[in-house]
Amino acid sequence: MSMLVRKCPKCSKLFWKKEEEIQYADENTLKVVCNHCHQVLRIPLITEGANAGAPKMGH
Repeated sequence: MSMLVRKCPKCSKLFWKKEEEIQYADENTLKVVCNHCHQVLRIPLITEGANAGAPKMGH
């Protein structure tokens, strides 16, 4: 079972979501809710390169 671990851009705390808790806004965007501040976050997916299909980590 894969998990998504991210730092929330709103509250700066780490949150984690199981794959079944992740919604898809469209084919290139994940939609999740932060465990701490309860903000809805939209995370774009990488579409090219070695990490294609993975969430963009905000670098």
